[in-house]
Amino acid sequence: MLTVGKRIQIIAEGIYGALRIAFTILLHPLLRRGFRTAGATEAEASATFPGDEIVPQPRSVMNVAATVHAPPERIWPWLVQLGCQRAGWYAYDLLDNGGMPSAERIIPEYQHIAVGDVVKAMPKGDFGFPVARLEPGRSLTLGGILDTASGQPAQPGEAVEQFFAGDQTFLLQAQAANGAPATRLIFRMRLDWNKTRLNDVIYGWMMESISFVMADRMVRNIKRLAERDGSTDNNDPR
Repeated sequence: MLTVGKRIQIIAEGIYGALRIAFTILLHPLLRRGFRTAGATEAEASATFPGDEIVPQPRSVMNVAATVHAPPERIWPWLVQLGCQRAGWYAYDLLDNGGMPSAERIIPEYQHIAVGDVVKAMPKGDFGFPVARLEPGRSLTLGGILDTASGQPAQPGEAVEQFFAGDQTFLLQAQAANGAPATRLIFRMRLDWNKTRLNDVIYGWMMESISFVMADRMVRNIKRLAERDGSTDNNDPR
């Protein structure tokens, strides 16, 4: 059971997150260029990643990155357990996890994931992201193509007039920082849609703004958790 203090924290952080989103939507035309290299280098933003083939000609691209002072094997378990009805999204829990706190520990029962699994994006589990590609310890790609006319998934290469396509890739690149193990954690999101004025507003303005705010928070929290002393502590606040 959540304590009163934890509930207040989740609500306060959620309000702050909502204000960040509103600010980002309002100033989207001025901020959008920075979404491509938010913490990422130009070389990272220009590189080809696993999963890019899902959206080969994106209308929207963002790269959110951070250097994590921990080896990839300490970060990977936090990625594997992502999702609603699992460990949460490590972002603003009031907004994307039904007000339940994201896990502060590695949960063994959520350490198994495979291509074809669906990672739930909504607290009730009525929408999710398929696992499209998986390279354990290195990369995880969620994404696919939706026929927005029928509401059904479409296959890559299938001709669909009304569609929304997206991929979200988490990439871990080992490196050394001052002689100690470190990792570049890069989150990339690529989106495409059939172009209409309404879709440009929904996906290219609203969704892009919301996704950036949530991704920035998520990457920062994953960095914190992976670097934290006692990251395998069994105290789960949920």
